[in-house]
Amino acid sequence: MKKIAFATIASCLLIANSLRAQNHVPLKYTNHTEFGGLFGRAKFQNPGNPNERFVDNRLNMTLQTFNGVMLNSRLAAGVTVGIDWYKTALLNPISAGVRFDLTRKGEVRLFTTADIGYGFAWFHDDSDGFGTTGGLMINPGIGLRMGKPGGTAVTFTMSYKRQEAHITKVPLWNQVERWEDRVYNRLALRLGISF
Repeated sequence: MKKIAFATIASCLLIANSLRAQNHVPLKYTNHTEFGGLFGRAKFQNPGNPNERFVDNRLNMTLQTFNGVMLNSRLAAGVTVGIDWYKTALLNPISAGVRFDLTRKGEVRLFTTADIGYGFAWFHDDSDGFGTTGGLMINPGIGLRMGKPGGTAVTFTMSYKRQEAHITKVPLWNQVERWEDRVYNRLALRLGISF
């Protein structure tokens, strides 16, 4: 998975460089920093009864920053770095990302986002005998940018976030190994600023 994420980021950077070379336009730096909540439902096993499963609502915090270059007046490509606080995992996704303005005029514009990469568990601290690793992450979305074109703007973004994680656990009874693959499917609502 790490190789796929690296290949995706490298491909996006090569495409951005070739587009810039074709247009001979000087690149302009852009930043889009957001924070918000990850809303979803989780299904988990009852520790007292392995045949019973519970479903519960979840609200988790998220923070991310997109740093890239404007390839033209509406399209930006770059790298997104973030941190997501799930109940039992603290993951740091790094991804290739694009931002595209769907509307051109006015002080309130509609835009789309797309990020794909890999979530790492660099800042996560496991209990003894446990181990958490990240996995593939995708995050497509749509949002509103409120501010003058080409200037600083406030943003509101709604996106779907899918993050994979793998957790190794302490074996029980006569087990040789015990692990769990998790997939966090969340609705992300974020407030941010872009320039």
